Amino acid sequence: MSTVTPAAYPDPEYEAAHRSTYERAPRHPINPVLPPGVRADDFATAIQDFISVLGKDAVFVGEGLSDYIDPYDIHEAEDGKRKVPGAAVCPNSTEQLRSVLAVANKYAIPLWTFSRGKNLGYGGPAPRVNGSVALDLHLMNKIIEVNDEYSYAVVEPGVTFIDLYNYCVEHKKKVWPSTASLGWGSVLGNTLDRGMGFGAHFAHHQNMAGLEVMLADGDVVRTGQFGITNSPSAFLSKFTFGPSIEGLFLQSNLGVVTKLSIWMTPQPQAFMSCTFSMPRFEDIETMVDCFGEMRRDGTIPSSVVWFTSLIETLCIAGRREEYWSGTGPIPDWRLEELREETGYGHWYARWGLYGPRRVVQAQFDEIKEVLSVKAPTGEITGALYEGRDGGAVDAASVPTQHGSMFVGVPQLWSLPLINWPIPKAKTGGKAAHGDYAPVIPSSGKAVLEWMRVSKPVCEANGVELMADFFMFERHIVLMNMFTWDQTDPGQKESVEKLYYGLYGEAKKRGYGMYRAHVNHMDLIADLNDFNHHAYNRFVEKIKDAVDPNGILAPGKQGIWPNRFRHLRETREVVKTE
Repeated sequence: MSTVTPAAYPDPEYEAAHRSTYERAPRHPINPVLPPGVRADDFATAIQDFISVLGKDAVFVGEGLSDYIDPYDIHEAEDGKRKVPGAAVCPNSTEQLRSVLAVANKYAIPLWTFSRGKNLGYGGPAPRVNGSVALDLHLMNKIIEVNDEYSYAVVEPGVTFIDLYNYCVEHKKKVWPSTASLGWGSVLGNTLDRGMGFGAHFAHHQNMAGLEVMLADGDVVRTGQFGITNSPSAFLSKFTFGPSIEGLFLQSNLGVVTKLSIWMTPQPQAFMSCTFSMPRFEDIETMVDCFGEMRRDGTIPSSVVWFTSLIETLCIAGRREEYWSGTGPIPDWRLEELREETGYGHWYARWGLYGPRRVVQAQFDEIKEVLSVKAPTGEITGALYEGRDGGAVDAASVPTQHGSMFVGVPQLWSLPLINWPIPKAKTGGKAAHGDYAPVIPSSGKAVLEWMRVSKPVCEANGVELMADFFMFERHIVLMNMFTWDQTDPGQKESVEKLYYGLYGEAKKRGYGMYRAHVNHMDLIADLNDFNHHAYNRFVEKIKDAVDPNGILAPGKQGIWPNRFRHLRETREVVKTE
């Protein structure tokens, strides 16, 4: 077994970013921890069995687990509270995965499954239950197919957004994959966690069709038409005969997904990069209502409309100290000065239009006309790009400021924003970030109200309202992001208070969450309170049936197997002061 963490990415830029993220300051040691209810001798024997299956270079313990903790854990100095695995294993095939599951079942070892571990801000690869063995699937990284005719891809868990994009370029595929904001994440992992991208097929989990899943006992099931031998519709249709089960494996601990198909955008004849901005904080109400109506009536087709705030625009370009020399968050009067100095809007909406040139231009003209009437103080821009000689647009030919994620080109562009609160002259600081991400109706009134109630909660805990959101037809997924210096105990305490403060405001309004940090999964799951938490009880009945030993990710999304239910955390009293 290894105590040395191997390289995570072949690309030097991505590997350097990964190493910087997981560098610990100060470097608290990773102390050994056993899974609950597992004897030390059984765990040691299980480790040896894992080595016999995978080889010593694919089993990690001790400091070899440095890539398997939450790099932003606010409890990294507190054994017991800190989320730490007992070991990590890296199978490279479904055959090896089946053997890993057999060992875990034999010794009742809980596993914590992930593809690339880049769910940062929500715990990353860290387990819900301390001592779990990290089941790292990044070596299962085959791109099985990219189909031009029907515009889909079939991938294994370890395939990243940058891997898929490079494959499409290298093989001259006439498709644009949707990519998340950072290209180092897993396509499969992001999709299963209901992640979002920026193109026409941005709602990733709504564009999957056909999964292969290994259950806890090693049995394999395929969903939809993929379950029919040689079906030509395996990755073309979500329909099946009988109950659809794909959703059981979204944000789930009911199985390990080993293959996923995802639809992509056919390479278009034309692409237009569009932005719309408005100057005042209160203008978000008008913007949401205008764009929400256009999303619902089809004026803006199925592509995402992504809204960002002035603070996010500033933090991508620099750090707080470059804009504000006082203490605490930047006050409103200074933000208004900065807005006037820079010419930025207080809110930006960004989206893309895809298709034949005349269609794209007509869509933009209609959007422009609607906004000129309903939001006359706003400013709209549109940059049109066409393929040569009537051909398709080359994504790489679109300048980064207009293309990037909107044309399927992965980036690491947003990583610097987490450095926002740390002075450049400070040595030994370590940037970290988190999110509170409620699901809110696509209503201008509701969104403005949320901004007004979340802003003082943020500022009371030392951070600005750093908010962006993704607009669907009828709802938005809103990200309240917060950044802090991980080496500052006061900032860590404030971040925890901030989280519970936002939770309290969301609960009052019946807003559920898009995702939850591993520290808060029970808290957020508790919001599903109808009929004495009937939803959770139903899923746990399935959990006990398909995973009787409770080995797969116990506690994920607040779903507990019978043997671990005593670990469920309930918090009726929420810290808001």
